[in-house]
Amino acid sequence: MKGRVLVIGGTGHIGSYLVPRLVAAGYEVWVFSRGTTKPYPLSPLWSRVHLIPGDRERDEKQGTLGEHIRTIRPHAIIDLIAFEPESAQALLEVLRGSNVHLLVCTTAWVYGKTRVIPTPEDAPRLPENDYARKKVLIEDILFAASKKGELKLTVIRPTHITGPGKTFVTPFGDHNPQTLQKILNGEEIILLDGGFSTLHHVHPQDVAELFFEALEHPETSLGEAFNCGARYAMTFFGLGEFIATSFGQPFRFRPMSLEEYTERFGYPEEAALHVRQGCCVLMQKARELLGFVPRYTPEGAVLEAMHDLIARGVLEVK
Repeated sequence: MKGRVLVIGGTGHIGSYLVPRLVAAGYEVWVFSRGTTKPYPLSPLWSRVHLIPGDRERDEKQGTLGEHIRTIRPHAIIDLIAFEPESAQALLEVLRGSNVHLLVCTTAWVYGKTRVIPTPEDAPRLPENDYARKKVLIEDILFAASKKGELKLTVIRPTHITGPGKTFVTPFGDHNPQTLQKILNGEEIILLDGGFSTLHHVHPQDVAELFFEALEHPETSLGEAFNCGARYAMTFFGLGEFIATSFGQPFRFRPMSLEEYTERFGYPEEAALHVRQGCCVLMQKARELLGFVPRYTPEGAVLEAMHDLIARGVLEVK
């Protein structure tokens, strides 16, 4: 056995790939999860995983999660559902001064509006929404302890996770599959601001693999934050055109400014954040320190997600 790893939130998009990867590599794996979602894709290696059902918010307040950690005595904890600063503080109180390697999933949204393309890890963090602001606070709490030598920490910042199991950021900028269906039908869609902002899809298997490499190489991952995106980013226009041509349709679109769209149809909050913020991260650091190169292009991740949505009846090819 290489060591014990506790994965918090291990049955979601990233954990579905990461947990079997850890088991196959010889780790003893424990997963703390509410149990409301099933891993996708399924793997027979899940039969060797120790499952701990629980509710994070409740168990943190009651101290149960800390008791699980002290009982399991993991060598590493991978936190895939760190959404609240209070959760980071609770983990820190349990782990402070220990030799446990804590690997935490935050987000590339911590950078806010794209200022440098591609964006490196040391770029200013100027978050634009509450979700990203909480992620910045989580990073600040944990990195402060790491710099004092109180915590062994690695942070992974994924971009737009795209793969089987759920919808993804569409050419319009939201997660509404109706936009994708219109493209499959050869119908016109709206591209906000002409579709020339950037978005950076990433397959969850690549995110899982970066977590794995960071775990395997603490000598270069401790105290560091790593971006995690596909090999390159795309524009919203490029994404729409790729989907249309991949399914034998012409790409029909109408460019429209966000201001005009808001005046005519109302403010599209999620799409506005994606389009006016943009996303294109630099992957050089993960390659140089961990030897990590994403397996998937953004097109490859999008195609897998599209075929999954079609197979599950969310989308229809006519």
